[in-house]
Amino acid sequence: MADHPRHRLGSPLRFALDTAAFKRDPHPTFARMRDAGPMIPLKLPFIGRAWATTTYASTLALVKDNDLFVQESRHAGKSGVVGFTWWMPRSLKTLTNNMLLKDEPDHRRLRKLVDQAFMRRGVQEMRPRIDAMADALLDELESLDSVDLLNDFARRLPLDVICEVLGLPNQDRAVFAEWTKLITQINKPHDIIRALGAINRMIDYVRGQIEDCRRSPRPGLLGELVRAEADGDTLDEDERLSMVFLLLAAGFETTTHLIGGAVIALDQNPAQKAYLLADPAARMERAVEEIGRFWTPVQTTKPRYVAHDADFFGQPLRRGDVVVALLAAANADPAHFDAPETLRLDRFPNQHLVFSSGIHFCLGMQLARVETQSALSRLYARFPDLAIPPADQLDWITRFGIRGVKSLPAQLAPHLRRAA
Repeated sequence: MADHPRHRLGSPLRFALDTAAFKRDPHPTFARMRDAGPMIPLKLPFIGRAWATTTYASTLALVKDNDLFVQESRHAGKSGVVGFTWWMPRSLKTLTNNMLLKDEPDHRRLRKLVDQAFMRRGVQEMRPRIDAMADALLDELESLDSVDLLNDFARRLPLDVICEVLGLPNQDRAVFAEWTKLITQINKPHDIIRALGAINRMIDYVRGQIEDCRRSPRPGLLGELVRAEADGDTLDEDERLSMVFLLLAAGFETTTHLIGGAVIALDQNPAQKAYLLADPAARMERAVEEIGRFWTPVQTTKPRYVAHDADFFGQPLRRGDVVVALLAAANADPAHFDAPETLRLDRFPNQHLVFSSGIHFCLGMQLARVETQSALSRLYARFPDLAIPPADQLDWITRFGIRGVKSLPAQLAPHLRRAA
């Protein structure tokens, strides 16, 4: 391990991780961060001062070590939830009571209730239905001169799928989409106040759906959670609510920006796009793994706490310090990936950390993979020559932790438009 200066959390280094320039091309910034060490102090939006990993090795070690790095503040001599201050409304704090922010044994207790629904076999069986959903959305777009591929396709497909997995009524999806769009646009603390109405309406809606499931059993994961409760599994009211919101996030935002990012990455790499479209059935699965590594739509894990004083990759950590694992930095580390800044759809092996690792790996991992494979297969089978603007003309999300765009204008069949 190379020698690096010992940093202090009180003197964070300056790296801009929430700018459009960084989101367009994060590799130069990650290279400078690696030069500063595998574990460096930063000042992050919402989170404040925190240690952050910059390499594959330090990132993997952090997410795997559940003794040194804990989710619950009480296990590190702290109180509250990172980024949520005393003035946060109770409704918002309720949503933090989810298994992503739990240590064992509570994490295992909560996760076992939903793991079965997201198992690979079950998700693979959904593929024909997901294909049909993708085709239905593309049918709506086919006659339009220009479309917003992000909001009209990449966002709607995973939302439709997760609503079906949960067992939510079809007629509620449009308003549900509006609520989720408001919530995912939170960039700064004051944005929370603007989104509070949507959050409260979603909470009231989910409470109502749970009560409906109790009165009239229905298919879907929401009904399964109610039946699990009846069978004696402990799930209090806050846990039940936060579980549904977590499932929406697990099956929604990651996939939205993975699909949108894939279209951008393939547009920027026409030779790789041609390689994929020459035999999509044989190449799509491996291609989506590489696109995920290359794009890494969710760039960081949730913050964790240091449980006890320790040295970690040459840096002195103190009990109660906040740490984050930068998954995107790990996936851009040349010590683990040959030419990581290059999109190579045949890359194998590809041990990326797109979905993290350890006990808190992404619950929606298999669903995100199948949805993205389906979305790209159906989209390019119908519109292989679709055209989007250059990356410097796109409206990038500048929220820390997400790599994606706010919209993705596209002409689906530009050659036909020109001919007309």
